[in-house]
Amino acid sequence: MYTSANIRRRHGIKIRIKELRKAAGFKSRKELAVALGGSYTVRQLASWETGERMLSLEQARDIADLLHCTLDELAGRDFSPAEYSDPRQGRLNHAWSALNDVGREEAEKRVSELTEIASYTLDKGVALQAKEA
Repeated sequence: MYTSANIRRRHGIKIRIKELRKAAGFKSRKELAVALGGSYTVRQLASWETGERMLSLEQARDIADLLHCTLDELAGRDFSPAEYSDPRQGRLNHAWSALNDVGREEAEKRVSELTEIASYTLDKGVALQAKEA
């Protein structure tokens, strides 16, 4: 029989809603429920956080979007490519993962500034596209 508990045991799924909710600044399930626009109840959130029930892919997507995380992160899965075609990409991703939201905002600004300098871009059109975005 396929129950939530059987699926979690079989596949090692550990939903991290509570941890990610708190990291995103939602102190309570009620705050998260309100932010989700009333689509989900506090009881549903509690059942997902405690592992009593498994959420659907659509529900997981809605929560991941609001918490600004990936579905892999929500499912407690550390999924990152073992290798990048350019090793610098791996180093950038590793550095990014160590930043908090404020640091990520600052990093995004600085990289965006670099794309505005034609001598740093692969194509001069990239600098223009970055400004328009």
